[in-house]
Amino acid sequence: MKSRPFIIINNQKGSVINVALLILILIFLVGIGLHKISTTDIKIASNMKTQATTFYEADAGLDAASELVELNVVCPRGFGDDTTDGLPAGWENIEGTFMVTDTWFWLRDEAGEPAGNPDPDSSGALDEDIVAYYPADYQGNEEPDMPHTNISVGSRTRYARGSAIQMAAGYEGLGKGAAAGGGSIIFDIYAMRYGERNSESEHFIKWVHLIKAGEICDPKYE
Repeated sequence: MKSRPFIIINNQKGSVINVALLILILIFLVGIGLHKISTTDIKIASNMKTQATTFYEADAGLDAASELVELNVVCPRGFGDDTTDGLPAGWENIEGTFMVTDTWFWLRDEAGEPAGNPDPDSSGALDEDIVAYYPADYQGNEEPDMPHTNISVGSRTRYARGSAIQMAAGYEGLGKGAAAGGGSIIFDIYAMRYGERNSESEHFIKWVHLIKAGEICDPKYE
């Protein structure tokens, strides 16, 4: 006759429940792991989308900034400063699209990185390198998380290559220079995009404005 302890040890009753519980625990752990992996993948995909969107918005900012530069040079070689619009001196709202913080920014000879937040309620941009930003209703430090694009511009002037023609001066055999006119202004343009979820992207190009014959490039001659 077997002793009672030996009978208890060899008792198989309830083993199915134990195995089932073990399998359920394993399935639960695998499910948690798969959920964590899928959640991480979703976050990665979302971050990549945000960064890509901000990147292309910064690139679009260069196109917008290039057009704004051309308008600032020739229409009418600087923007007028309407002192009745309630904006700080030197600021101008361009068609409700751009907020310009320097109405003669095309005359700047240096471009800095347009980081920081412009503030329409102050006497000027918090970052002096910012010459314009959009959307125009962005309120700077009052709306730090609102997506916007800052623009910085600097320029230098150069003569166009081949702008002079050398001619003979009759029997004297001397040379005379006859300037054909022409030159160009090379602009350094930075566009800094602050996108969704604190994403940032900065783009840079060199933009060439061709000076046309008769075009006045200094406001003192206006």
